[in-house]
Amino acid sequence: MDPRSAAGGAAGRAGAEPGRVGAELDGRFLLLERLGTGGMGTVWRARDTVLEREVAIKEVRPPEGALDAPGAARLRERVLREARALARIAHPNVVTVHHIVDRGPFPWIVMELLPGRTLRDRIAEGPVPVPEAVRHGLGVLAALRAAHAAGILHRDVKPANVLLRPDGSAVLTDFGIAAVHDGPALTVDGQLIGSPEYMAPERVRGGADLPAGDLWSLGTLLYELVENRSPMRRGTLTATLLAVVEDPVPPPTRAGPLAPVLADLLVRDPAARPDAERVAEALRRAEEGTGAETSTGTTPRLPPAPVAPG
Repeated sequence: MDPRSAAGGAAGRAGAEPGRVGAELDGRFLLLERLGTGGMGTVWRARDTVLEREVAIKEVRPPEGALDAPGAARLRERVLREARALARIAHPNVVTVHHIVDRGPFPWIVMELLPGRTLRDRIAEGPVPVPEAVRHGLGVLAALRAAHAAGILHRDVKPANVLLRPDGSAVLTDFGIAAVHDGPALTVDGQLIGSPEYMAPERVRGGADLPAGDLWSLGTLLYELVENRSPMRRGTLTATLLAVVEDPVPPPTRAGPLAPVLADLLVRDPAARPDAERVAEALRRAEEGTGAETSTGTTPRLPPAPVAPG
């Protein structure tokens, strides 16, 4: 993918008419409040009138005119795959899917409602101390390991997609652009899928999606937690995409024992990034405050993940 052409394709899209507060879905779910709206739809707080509990419902609605009929059919299939993918994962760090409402041009996904805030809200309060950032990193990594073990890539790991339970534990949400390893590659034709400043360089270039791409995104998330700024965000979409593929990563100043983990996650060659197990080990060392430092004050880099043959 050429960053300049991707930026052009993402510009100037008009939004479609969303659902409305007070509407009833499938004769059961009452839409109460919009929790958030993005380029591909809206997440609602709703009430399940049968089980008498509150839930979150994802309404998928692409921008007006963004898709032709074949593209809409592919998106519909991808939404169903998202719900089925999530249903295959039973993990405390992954949001739970309760139900699918197959109504209208796209299904609606009914999920557990997680009260509280996101890591984006936490970042707005200022730099996150390293021990707290490491805890959140371990939670997100646990979610990714569960997803990858099920053959699922998230492809949009970012602070806004990590919810915090009341006990502070992290929950990875919004698998809306998830890819299943053994399924066909589905994207919205001509559109940039993902959040540019968190996308792995190989994805921006149009390369293969691999688990290593999610780990790059985890690295950008951790960097932003401790430094209170994104390493790749620039003033325009084009500049951000170009930064992802070619700009040096600014050295962190607040990361402490987390710095070597960031350095290894934010390597542009996906084959040179450590795998999830090695990242977990490094995060636990950082949590203990040792960082595996040598007598010279440097920290040995993690070995890269083994590359699968063929």
